[in-house]
This record gives sequence, structure tokens and C-alpha cells, in this order.
Amino acid sequence: MRSNSRGFMLIEMVVAIVVTAILMAMAAPLIVHLIDAYDADAQGADLVAAAGPAVWRMQWDARNAWQMAISKGCSRLTLSESNGQNTVTYRYQGGQLQRNGSLVLGFVTRINGTCPFQTVKSAPQTILYGFIYTGASSQGRLTIQGALSAYGY
Repeated sequence: MRSNSRGFMLIEMVVAIVVTAILMAMAAPLIVHLIDAYDADAQGADLVAAAGPAVWRMQWDARNAWQMAISKGCSRLTLSESNGQNTVTYRYQGGQLQRNGSLVLGFVTRINGTCPFQTVKSAPQTILYGFIYTGASSQGRLTIQGALSAYGY
């Protein structure tokens, strides 16, 4: 006696399920990696979006200054006009970068305990700055480093 079967046999369904499970097991690490990469990129973008305006403002103030001087150890940067009048003072204190006493960027630390503002011996008209910004959530770290030059030199 011969049977006409129009559907799948049980063994065929089990094989299809096993093959699907194997393919899913191979794809899972890739999906996890993509999700982790997306999270890291989003965190980095958030950190840059928060720190970017503070760095831009510091660069702008330095470009419009006549002179720059570091004081209070190395935690205060004073920018002056050509007549010697102080126009802007940046101060690093207690994990904050302040401009004329107002908070510009919080959640910052020194890089390996170094000075946040440093002069360059070979180019005295240049001030180096360096911080690590962690953001409010402390889930990421962004190293902020650069050089400031006043046009008045």
C-alpha cells in the first residue's frame, strides 16, 4: 500500500528547525556586535555634542585675545586685550571648566594628573589644554586636547 503524502514529514520539519537554529546561532554574535557598536557610536556622539561647544568657545576667545597667561599653578588661563585688560578667564577646579566664573563644561578630569593648561617652551605664544570629559552618565570618556594661539602675538 502506498500513501500519498502532501505535507512535510516529521523528520523534514526537525531538520528545518535544526538548520534554522544553527543559522541563528551564527548570526547572533554579529547582531550583538552591531548593537554594541551602535551604542558606542551614540555615546561618542553625545560626548562630542556636549564638549564641542565648550572647546569651540575657548578657541574663539583665544583667537580674539592679545595675550594669554597661565596662573594658579596651571589651572587658570587668562586671556587679555592689547591694553592689558583681562577679558576672559578659564579655570579648572573640582572637575569643572569655568569661563569667568560660569560653568562651561562639567565632569572633566585632568589627563593622568597633568596640568590642564600648559605653555610650550619652543612656542611661548601657544597654550596647550587637555582634559578628559566623562559626561553626566560616566559611561564614556572623551579626551579633549588642543592648542590655543592668540592673534596678538
